[in-house]
Amino acid sequence: MFTIRLERLGRKHEANDIRERMAEVLRQQLERVPEDVRARILLATNLARCGQDTDEAIRHLQTAVALRPGDPSTLYNAACTYGALGKKPEALETVKKAFASGYSNPGWAANDSDLDCLRDDPEFQKLVGLDERPAS
Repeated sequence: MFTIRLERLGRKHEANDIRERMAEVLRQQLERVPEDVRARILLATNLARCGQDTDEAIRHLQTAVALRPGDPSTLYNAACTYGALGKKPEALETVKKAFASGYSNPGWAANDSDLDCLRDDPEFQKLVGLDERPAS
């Protein structure tokens, strides 16, 4: 995501400005199309990454998952957002649901920085195959 690259370049203020504008556009989209699951996930992720309204982010995640409870992509993105919020139990439960629903990229999940809060969790390690890698 462009905003993450800006942050890595030390341009956090610019990244936050873009996130705030994105949040406004996404809220407008949801006023017009409340069932837009992708907009809900993007808004929740955006709010989580800029440390804004955690309660609003969680409401959007819960609504997105309720609208598409068996969609692996929705569940995976919700897990990542819970992870970005530091909500480890919710992130783990939701990523497990994503895999159970057909999410099939354990390598990506194993290295996804949004799931860093799960990295040391034995259940997560087993889920993504980290427990099977030889020790160095």
